[in-house]
Amino acid sequence: MEIKVFVVDDEERQRNSIIKHIDWKRYQMRVVGQSEDAEHAIELAQLEAPDLLITDIRMMGMDGVELSSRMRKINPGMHIIMVTGYEEFEYAKSAVDIGVDAFLVKPIIFDELTTILERICQSQQLALSKSREDLLIKEQLDAFKPIAREQFLREMIHGLVLGEEVIKARADALGMFASEGIRRVLIVVIDANPESTLSKEEQIGHAQQMLHESVVAICGSLLEEITTTQRGNIVLVLRDTESGDFEAATEQILHSLGREAGNVDFCKICIGAGPSIPALSQLSESFLLAQRAVNQRLLGSDEHTFRYQVLKESVESPEKSSDELIGDFFEVLGAGDSQSSLSLLGELLRNIAGNLHIQGTQLRSLCLQLISGANRVAAEIGDVSRHVGSEKKLWEQILDCREEPELLQETVRILTGLCDFIAERKKSHSQIVVQKALDLMNEQFKENLSLRSVAESVFLSPNYLGALFRSELGVSFTDQLIHIRVNKAKEMLQNSQLKLYEVAESVGYQNIGYFTSLFKRITGFSPKEYRAYMGVAS
Repeated sequence: MEIKVFVVDDEERQRNSIIKHIDWKRYQMRVVGQSEDAEHAIELAQLEAPDLLITDIRMMGMDGVELSSRMRKINPGMHIIMVTGYEEFEYAKSAVDIGVDAFLVKPIIFDELTTILERICQSQQLALSKSREDLLIKEQLDAFKPIAREQFLREMIHGLVLGEEVIKARADALGMFASEGIRRVLIVVIDANPESTLSKEEQIGHAQQMLHESVVAICGSLLEEITTTQRGNIVLVLRDTESGDFEAATEQILHSLGREAGNVDFCKICIGAGPSIPALSQLSESFLLAQRAVNQRLLGSDEHTFRYQVLKESVESPEKSSDELIGDFFEVLGAGDSQSSLSLLGELLRNIAGNLHIQGTQLRSLCLQLISGANRVAAEIGDVSRHVGSEKKLWEQILDCREEPELLQETVRILTGLCDFIAERKKSHSQIVVQKALDLMNEQFKENLSLRSVAESVFLSPNYLGALFRSELGVSFTDQLIHIRVNKAKEMLQNSQLKLYEVAESVGYQNIGYFTSLFKRITGFSPKEYRAYMGVAS
């Protein structure tokens, strides 16, 4: 980045001496303005603001102090070198509080000036490097945030995050659930028609595409979050906006969704509604009851909507013990039903949290038991150690946890990974889906691709496709996309007619600095170095 310099001095000889005696290119600088008059200098700065001002403190009319102050309003980050007579030096140091990089006493010693310029050049490079690093970090966080938000919401609805304060802290970090209020969960279940000419996956994918836009329109401002479960069902979190009767508004939404579901003829759509809840920690309860309500369709009902109130007439089964829940968890886990596995894990965690006898060493022992059992189930299906680490490593991660909340959170993280691994390995079409996604990425690498957009194109949830990339390819979606774009860039760099910024833009990067850093991270060369290595003239 070039540093633009203004030299302002009413003595033409001194002004010319400064301009001609310095090798400005050495410091990545260029003199873009010079003037003997401060007012004229300000007019020039309005057209092209300087990054560095070298000015005499004493001039006819406006002095260097006022000039510097007014120039700073044009460019607050401008550097200032002030030239003073010996008799003015102490005055200048005490009078100037606008932030001066250095003072030079007349006659100017150019070795001193070049030392100052070198320091300013280095500071600008450091600032630019930090700016690029900050931008890269922001872009990486922005790319990761949608995945993290979806993962957090998934944990929330399954009851895998315990404690209102913990939930709010994680939600704040992800920019979710910012407002207080009453909430309610609806679940849209898609049941494939076995007599259809479309496969189950195709039916669910088409139904999701058809429903998504209409669901968002019907829910309007009440829709706070939307996600898709491992089974392809759509989960809606509605929040009271204090615009009226929340219960009546959500009932109207439920009625409209039911009418929309009746318009889908190639498969059956049903909607379950949970109760309104006042606390985020109760979100999983609303989801659970919505899920149980919609499961009433399995009894042969032709209805499209099911409310949690229907469950009040049923006889509740007695609460299971921790041992019974653990047995159920391992059984469902082995079947590859990730959604049921996570729901059972949430129920188990709530059971543990409410049991005063399961604390300290007993809690740690129970967590180790869960992880060892789940790891054994996963090991029967494939090489699980490549995906989540060896059992010894998993045990060490648990033993490193000092506090109970940290212990439970780490256990959930490991078990969630094992649930995903097993569910993915149970899917015979995984490689086909990944190949379809790769074909799309190779065709549309120039576009603003995201995990979500590619997942929608292959009729999967972002979480599921992201997990498939890690299991089938051993890399994340983001890293795979970077590799595709860098390989395309390497081909384009063979064409000496293309400028670097044109290559960057052609592979989907508007920021040349970001593109250069990614290219060097992958290839070990900067784009210019790569051209030189390949013998391509720039």
